[in-house]
Formats: sequence, structure tokens, C-alpha cells
Amino acid sequence: MTAPIASFDDLFVGQRFAYGRFALTEAEIIDYALKYDPQPFHTDPEAARAAPLFGGLVASGLHSMGMCFGLIMRSGIWREVSLGGSGIDTRWPAPLRPGEEVAVETEVLALTPSQSRPMGVAKLRHTGTRVADGVCVIEMIGTHFLKRTAAPPLSPTAARGR
Repeated sequence: MTAPIASFDDLFVGQRFAYGRFALTEAEIIDYALKYDPQPFHTDPEAARAAPLFGGLVASGLHSMGMCFGLIMRSGIWREVSLGGSGIDTRWPAPLRPGEEVAVETEVLALTPSQSRPMGVAKLRHTGTRVADGVCVIEMIGTHFLKRTAAPPLSPTAARGR
């Protein structure tokens, strides 16, 4: 397990973090979908088999997204620095079926330190990859606000006022 990040400044572009794996049972997929995404291909195995797109029961993308974020946040890696985020662009390039194991990881894509606050903005790609065949089942590119332990440098205007 990776130690918690202490500061935005500890990150570098290209850095990767692995969080472990999850799998969803048929019952978990159906229970979640009945509450939050009640479409037949998530809730009814018979109807799902007849559906032309998936040909069987598949997990809700929202469910897989929540499972990924659960692993990411429970890892503790971001506990000291996370200040939230402003958006996440998500795609589901392949379906996730019951019992399929998914490995979750993050890659740092871009880092922008704030010039006025003790924080930075990180663009992170979170992926869930089916272990059996290496196919990506979810990709999320998020904008995250992260604490910095070092104060940002004073702007020229602020420095003149000292």
C-alpha cells in the first residue's frame, strides 16, 4: 500500500497509484440498480439477455464509478490533501458483468499549483480495468483540488506591499 500523499507538491505527472480490486455479484448489481438506475439490463437477467446491446446483465456505470471511488478514498492515499473537485468526465467503454474482477488505478495527467492559495489543481485519470482480459470498463478524468504544505510564493503585487 502506498503511503498517504502529504502535499500536492509530492506529485509528478505520470505518477501512478494502484488501489486493489473489486467484483460485483449479480445480487449487488440488481440491488443497486433497483434503487438508483432501474433499467432492465441492470435489474432483470432475463430482459438483459434479450437486450441487443449487452446480451446479459451488466452493472450500472454509476455503480462501477462508486465502487472505484470507494477503493480510491479508502486507500488513504489522498486523505491528507483532498479538498474536493470541480468535475469528472466519465466513460464506460465496455460493460461490467457479475463476478468480473476490476483493478483500479490512477495516473497523474497534469498539475497546476495555485499562485494565490496553499493548494493545487491535479488532473487525474482513474481507470477500472477488467482483470481477466485487461479491458477498461470505466475511465474517469477528474479535476481535483489538493492541499499544498508549502505556501505559494507571494505575487509581485503582494510582495511590494510588504
